[in-house]
Amino acid sequence: MSKATLTALVVIGAAVCLPSNADAWRWRYYNHNGYGDNYSTRSNMEDRRRGRDAEWPESAPRRSGAFGAIVDRLIRGCGQQGAEMQNWPFDFIMQIVSPDDKQRSALDELRGTVKQAAESLISNCPQDIPAAPTARFDAIEQAIDTAVEGFSIVQPMLQTFYATLDDEQKARLLRDMTAGGPQDKTDRRNRGRAHANANRKKTDTNQWASICEHFTTVLRGWPVRDVERNVRLSETQRVAFYELVTASLKAADTLANSCPSDTALTPVRRMDAMRKRLAAVREAAVSIRPTLVRFHEALDNGQKIRFAAMN
Repeated sequence: MSKATLTALVVIGAAVCLPSNADAWRWRYYNHNGYGDNYSTRSNMEDRRRGRDAEWPESAPRRSGAFGAIVDRLIRGCGQQGAEMQNWPFDFIMQIVSPDDKQRSALDELRGTVKQAAESLISNCPQDIPAAPTARFDAIEQAIDTAVEGFSIVQPMLQTFYATLDDEQKARLLRDMTAGGPQDKTDRRNRGRAHANANRKKTDTNQWASICEHFTTVLRGWPVRDVERNVRLSETQRVAFYELVTASLKAADTLANSCPSDTALTPVRRMDAMRKRLAAVREAAVSIRPTLVRFHEALDNGQKIRFAAMN
């Protein structure tokens, strides 16, 4: 747990190194706000100059911690959305609603629009997950922007089709496209239901499922003790790291308050909620990007490798 002095063990005797004003302020801030438990009481105070290399070392391991995992989910979720759009069960939807000519025309237009959006996502979503911090944030922004653009193309046509349905058709659609609806005894319905259930399983494992909540948790949970102990930060680097954690805590609070929390039932509202959630996550990522990049640039190559293995 953090305390007002930072201790360094030097040779045989113990020498006390008083903290800088910035460190002391941060110690008071984190303890006052309940975040002090994340902080280490010990750190290596080596005073030699560390080499700076803005390029991420090729030997750095891929991310293994919570932050790296959430970055992977943000980036991979874009391509997954494209794949899911390609598998929208339009034939099953047609079976459920038994559309008239006007509704069939609207459904056909929706099918074409979804196909266009899916192809755009598959073509424009990031294909790889970069190791370098700046490139990772570029990929996050690209993934979210591409997906939101795809949703923006689909949502008006989805709204148009949904508006053509009467209340009974909407009820059947909601019943048969969600879990727990009454089982239909015909083979055709059972096959369609199996298709819908398969799609629901994909949704349950969606890379972006609960992305707001998970990203908020990660932003509040930097492994501060492990970073200070294992990365062996200098005092200057420690201040940069505290600035990153401070920005992350602020972004987490904003994200927790801005992400939609209500459960959306209709397809149109679910898509709108996803757009809003992704926009909030993007804003949070953008807000911490400068401090994360500055912290990385303050590390030497060996520290970058150790930090990469932890986050």
